Amino acid sequence: MSIFGTIFMMVAVGLLTTSHSALLILPVLVLAAFLANLFRVRRSLSAIRQRTEQAGKVVMWSTIGEGVGIPVAINVVKNFGHPEWVLPAIALVVGLHFIPMAFAIPFKAFYALGAVLVAGSIIGMMLPQPIGAALSGLIAGAGLWVASVLATRRELNWASAAQSTG
Repeated sequence: MSIFGTIFMMVAVGLLTTSHSALLILPVLVLAAFLANLFRVRRSLSAIRQRTEQAGKVVMWSTIGEGVGIPVAINVVKNFGHPEWVLPAIALVVGLHFIPMAFAIPFKAFYALGAVLVAGSIIGMMLPQPIGAALSGLIAGAGLWVASVLATRRELNWASAAQSTG
């Protein structure tokens, strides 16, 4: 999630600044911090915890739907004469794909993430461009980053609880 959050942030910053802006490095620095944290905590995460078969299927189909939905959404907004809506359309599809996953995994933060991405997408389409698309990207990126932190904390808490009971 943190990688995709970084991509959304970089595209959004690119829409708001020149392509050679030093601000483009900020999302990369945040990603580097996420990756450093991941390597630091990965030893604490338990390999014992596995998704249920049903959750695995929901994640698989949600991801397939996202993979198919993104090009379809891009095609639709371009054919409607709104190529500036590409980033919000991608955020919409990404947000929708988290809803069934939130139920199946279960991870309540994914409900909030999906709602934030969908709302950010709609707001981004309604605002003047390129501000709307950039705002949609910033909201999506920030939402994915926060969800990454929450997911990592959840796994660490679970691993800690498993160690103390086992």
